[in-house]
Amino acid sequence: MKKRAKKVSVRKTFGKSKPAVKKSPLAGAIKDLEGEIRQLSKERAQLKADLKKVGSAIDVDHDMESRLQKKLVDLMEKEGRLNKKKKNLQVKIDSVSDKVNKISKIRSEMSDI
Repeated sequence: MKKRAKKVSVRKTFGKSKPAVKKSPLAGAIKDLEGEIRQLSKERAQLKADLKKVGSAIDVDHDMESRLQKKLVDLMEKEGRLNKKKKNLQVKIDSVSDKVNKISKIRSEMSDI
């Protein structure tokens, strides 16, 4: 007796049908975690870039603050010099005013004579 080979029916697939493959629940969870890790990596890279920009901005602001403080010190020194000049000029004005008053007094006395 000869054994006959069993006829195997070939399932024809049309379109995009894929053969059913069993996936374990862990495989799905791992895939989800990998997706989350990729997303978190992107967010971390963006945060690092933002942090670098903020750090640069802080450095620029710090430099500007230093320049402005130096200007302020220079202006305060200039104000002190100007106040000293003002005081000296006021002393001279008072002296000239006293001399003018003395001259006026002498003129007045001479006109009386």
